[in-house]
Order: sequence, then structure tokens, then C-alpha cells
Amino acid sequence: MKLVYGKTLNADETLTVQNIAKSCDVLFDTARLLFYRNIDTVDKAKRFLSAGKHGFYSPFLFSGMKDAVERISLAKERDENILVFGDYDADGVCATTVLYYCLTEFGIKNLRIYVPEREEGYGLNVDTVTRFNEEKPVDLLITVDCGISDFDKIERLNSLGIDVIVTDHHEPPEILPDCIKVNPKLVGQEYPESVLCGAGVAYKLGYALIGKAADKYLDFVALATVADSMDLIGENRDIVVEGLKLFNDKKTLKLPFKNLLGENNKIVSAQTLAYVIAPRINAGGRMGDANAALELFTAKEPEHIYDLSVKLNGYNIERQTECDNIYHEAKIKIKKYSLETRDVILVKDEKWSAGFIGIVAAKLVEDYGRPVIVFAGHDDYLKGSARSVEPINIHDAITAVKDLLIGFGGHSQAAGVSVSKENFSAFDLALNTFVKNNYGKTDFEQKIYADWDVSDEISERFAREIDMLEPFGVGNRRPIFTTEVGAITSLPLKAGSLHYFFKCKPLEILDFNGQKHVQTLSLPIKKKVLFEINVSTFKSKLSVKGYARAVLPEYGDFNGLDEYILENELSKIDGERTFKWISRAEFFNGNGTGTLYAISDPKNLSLYPELSTLPRSLFVPEGKNFSDCIVVSLKEVPDGFSRVIYLDTPVSIVNSDVPCAVVKDVCGYKFIKRLSTDRVDFARIFNQLRLLSGKIYKGSADFAFKYANPVDRQQFVFVTEVFLQLNIFSVKNGIFTYNEKVKNALTNSKLYSKIVLLKESYV
Repeated sequence: MKLVYGKTLNADETLTVQNIAKSCDVLFDTARLLFYRNIDTVDKAKRFLSAGKHGFYSPFLFSGMKDAVERISLAKERDENILVFGDYDADGVCATTVLYYCLTEFGIKNLRIYVPEREEGYGLNVDTVTRFNEEKPVDLLITVDCGISDFDKIERLNSLGIDVIVTDHHEPPEILPDCIKVNPKLVGQEYPESVLCGAGVAYKLGYALIGKAADKYLDFVALATVADSMDLIGENRDIVVEGLKLFNDKKTLKLPFKNLLGENNKIVSAQTLAYVIAPRINAGGRMGDANAALELFTAKEPEHIYDLSVKLNGYNIERQTECDNIYHEAKIKIKKYSLETRDVILVKDEKWSAGFIGIVAAKLVEDYGRPVIVFAGHDDYLKGSARSVEPINIHDAITAVKDLLIGFGGHSQAAGVSVSKENFSAFDLALNTFVKNNYGKTDFEQKIYADWDVSDEISERFAREIDMLEPFGVGNRRPIFTTEVGAITSLPLKAGSLHYFFKCKPLEILDFNGQKHVQTLSLPIKKKVLFEINVSTFKSKLSVKGYARAVLPEYGDFNGLDEYILENELSKIDGERTFKWISRAEFFNGNGTGTLYAISDPKNLSLYPELSTLPRSLFVPEGKNFSDCIVVSLKEVPDGFSRVIYLDTPVSIVNSDVPCAVVKDVCGYKFIKRLSTDRVDFARIFNQLRLLSGKIYKGSADFAFKYANPVDRQQFVFVTEVFLQLNIFSVKNGIFTYNEKVKNALTNSKLYSKIVLLKESYV
């Protein structure tokens, strides 16, 4: 895992940041955050910091807007029938809703709205429009969030006497449909922004029709903007700022949103839209009932709104369950092939639903640190959803082998593909070959980004000014900082809590589900804590708090960690697995991916100069890209590695499903030779431990560092682990406890007996 900071400012850039800070009356560090986000002039900074309606552009800067308004006005005069055709995702549903209300308010009486179900596919469906036309003639069709690529379909509709207005935000093809078009990406128009979501374009048309009255629907537009992962800069930022005002005012919070939010409506942020509301809207489409969300947004009766909200919440629970099932099944399938030959993971099952595979693909990318395409069955072909890591442009890769596909589309980090079943293997091979030939090992290196390192106390003013940069999201990530700490104590917020906190020089940091960091934080080595900064209010008292995002150890040469390594080695003593012996000459695989080199005694690393460039970590591999790595005192083998090679003789083999081998030439039992099994030494440390009953216990190594003589620490760890195994001492709710009624012989400890055996056989 590579930590990447914002660039170091040169002299000219420093002057620019100082000018922004002075002109905008913010701290230098706040201006620096803006600069890192490409807000690099005073004008840009002022616009960014004062986001709102005053930043909106005139809808008539769209090249097709005047014609669209004139055609809709004509439809109103003639009392024509209008059909609005949308899409099944959150953006499409919100866009359809916005245009429905704006057209109704404009005075359109004969109005029908429609969003297709996912199984109908994306884009205009001529058969559906024809069906509407047969029920009641359609004089004007208005698309939202689709249509710009439907040249042939619109030509067919025109032949039926149906006029078409396309409002869309997707990339225009070379051949455009012959109709009125409103799209921010069309070339040769005056509209200054090219990135709006489908609902944003629908709102612009609505504003052109009814003016400021359309603003009361900006909550739908804000939701769609966040749900469709639009960059939260420029006009998108203005839209979300204004939409969030509607969400956070009890007078303007719409009942459908209130019901969907439940108890999450205290402060609604962009993250609330992304992680609470949007999944529930998308769940309808994923479960084959996109119209439930559309009906919710257009319903009038509170009882009906409540029932539909309950339905969507239920769909979301079903969606989560189904995604979890597919995810776990996909992991099992991935285990069956070696990742060392796979730069792109392709996994398929014809019974999977296409509505969930995109979510699953995104989770698998997080797990495996490389592009993933998950395929579901679809009639006589496979339908896939691709997600990628940042350096790998999956759309370009797919384009390079498009001749093997039925169809594809998307962008650099996400794409959809359709492939015949007979071409699947060929596509898999061709895609992996292209990526292997065009990307290097560093492209798969996992990176984590931070703005800069902090050593001084964080001021309340800086924390408040960070809040001025909200809303955070795509294109405007929340600022992340690091601070360096040594051995540090992390404590639960309260008894039994899963959440922890710890103090460091800049501020107090809360660590949600922080048990996983407790041991790492306690290690007597340097580590970087990555954290966000927030202003917290408790009992009307304001304070600056950090929220931990990651803890990255700087392991170096592992000096000072002997006791922790020993504790971990002793804890594995019961584990036994079959393995094969290999010689020192044949250990090195050298493929670059899939091999985990484990070592018990870090001093033995000097015997392996061939591995000197590999990343090293303690207990578990850092990162998730499964490049070859060295782990000292291995605790567990994550899914994705194809083999484990123990570089010295381990006390025990860690349980995993992958094959393992041990280099027979190098013994790793040197630390065991230093341990005494003499009862006199056990009695001496027993007396020390008995006096420590009632102390907070975080592990035998931590205990040894706090209470044992430095020259006695390893023996202290060994004795403590044996007595815990014999239940002479125990740990209850984190408290070390002496069980004075328990009597037990040392030989009843498997750990003690195994160390005796190893010491006798150690040469």
C-alpha cells in the first residue's frame, strides 16, 4: 500500500495559494486544499466557496433549448399527448419525476411518464413507445437520461408521426438522431459545462419552461447528481448545495424522502444521498420494479407514499442479500484459478441477475486490487459489468478486443459488455493479454491518498473551514491527513463498544470498528494514521475530532518487535498442515504475483537478497493486489494468493486452502532456543503475573513491554501464554485475572510441550 501526498508547492504556487487565502479570507491550509482540487484562481475559489443558485447558467445556452421550449409550447396550445421516457436507475427516475412536475406546472394536461424495467435494457424501446401510441396517440416523445445514441429508433418513431425531443447527458455518437436535442456534451454550443446528470438536464428544460418554480425540485436533481457519480464541482456543486437545503429544511423535506431517510434525516449530506436514499431508489430497478420509485415520487396520498417507501426499503434489503450471495459465490469461483496469470478477473454464472453484478464487481475490485468483470446469463449470451482500479482504463482495454463482443459501453472505471457464450474464453484471454502488454506492475500498486502530514494541533477554525468545502464526493474528495505516532493506546468508547478512540498530538481520533487497529497502534514502531477532520458537538460543547481512515505501519527492519513476533508465533503453535520441503535453490518463483513469502525470524531475511525489493509487512500482507510480498510471522493468508513459501522452518503452518512449501535449508527456531522451560523461571514470572491481576490486558507482548524487565520480555511472553492456556490466568472484558482456584501442570499445556519438543530437537 503506497501513501501518496498532494504535491509540494513551488514558490509561484505558494504565492497563488497565499493570494487565494487572502482574497477569500480563509487560512493558507484551506486555500491549499482548494489548490489541490484544481481550484487554482481567486475567481474559481470564490465561486466554489459561495456555491448556490447564483452560479446556475441560463438553460437557453443549450443549442436545442429554444426549439424544445417552442415545441412543448406548441403541444400545450394543441392539447397534444406527451410521453416522457426515462431510465430505471436513480438518475433516470429522478429526471422523469422532475420533468413530470415541470410539464404539469407548465400546463400540459395529456401527459404520461414511463421508466423501463432493467430487463428491457437501457435506452429507448420502440415497442414500448408503439404500445403507448396504440393506446392513445403519442404526439411528442421526450426522453430523459437516454436517447442520444438512438438514431435508428428515433427515425422509426418519426415515421410513425411522433416528434421527439432528446434530453440526455451521455456521450454523443458520430451520427446524431434527427430531432431536437438537449445535451451538455454537444459540441458547438454556448453552454459552459459539459457534465450534468440526466436529471440536471431535465431540470434545465423545466427551468426554461416555468422559471424559478422548477427550483423546488432541486432535491431530486441533487440526489441524481450524487447517485450518478457526477463531479461535485462547478454547476453540479451548485445543484447539490441547493438540493441539500431542501433536504435539511423540515418545511421543504418531501414526504417520500422523509420516509426513506427514517432516522437518518438529522443532517442530510451528499453521503446520505449516496448511501441511504440512492440505494433504495436503485433497488427498485434492480429488483424489477423501477416504477415503484417513480410512483413514490409522484404519489399524492400519505398512506400510499408510506406503503411505497416500505416497499423500496424492503427491496433494498433483498438487494443487499442477493448481492451478498453473488459476491460469496463469485469469491468461491475466483479461488479456483490462479490470480498470478490474471490481470483482469472475469467470473460468470448464468443464474446470477444482471441487476446486481455491478455492485458485486465493485466489491471484488476492492478485494483483489485489479479490474473485475462479473457476468450474468441473458438469453443466449452473457451480460457483464466491469469495474476497474484507477490506473487501468477498462473501457480502452475492452475497446481493443471489441471484435469478440456483441456490444459494450461505459468509461474508464466502469463499463458494460455483452459477449456470446462461445466467445467468453477468447474474450477473457484477449483482454488479459492486452492489459498485461499495456500496463506494468506499478499500475496495480494500491495507493492511498492524503493531502499532507500534520504534527501541530488542529485549530477549530481550520476544521470549520473544511466544512465550507462540502458537499464532498466525486471530484471533491473529503480532505485526508496523516500524523505520525509511535506506540499508542486505543481504548473502546465504552465497555463492550466496537468503536475506539486514541489521542495524538494534533487531536483526538475516533476509530469506528477500531479493534483491527489496536495491536498495530500499540506496536513500538512508527506508523502513519490517516484521518478526516470534523467539528463535533456534544452537550452544546464544540470540539475538533479526527476520524481514522487507516493505520499504515512503517515496519522498517522490525527492530523492537521480537516480543510481538514471539507472541504471534506461540499463538499458532497448535496449527498443523501438510507441506512440501524445497531447497534453498528452488524457492524463488519470480512471477511477480500470487506468492506470499512467510518468515518466522526476520533476521533470516538477510539470507534472501533475491527478495530485497519485495514489500514487507508484519502478520498480514498490506494491500490487496496480491503482488509477491514478504510477511514476518504470518497470521493469515488472504484469498488471492496462489502459494505460500516459508523461508525458514515455521513453528506451525497457517491454515489456508493454498499449497505451501518450506525451505528446508534455513531453521527458524532460533528464538525458541532463548526460551526457558525451567520451572524456576516459570515460578519467578508467575509471582510477577499474580501481582498484575486486575490490569488492562491487550496481549502478552504489550504486557511484557509495560511490566517486564527488558532482558526478560520474551520469557515473560512465553510464560504468560502458557498460563493463559492452562487457565491459571484469564482475560475477562480486557482485564487480566488470576484464577487462584485453578491448579494445572505445565505439561498439560500444548504450547509448553511443543516448545520442550522443539528445544530438544533444535540443533
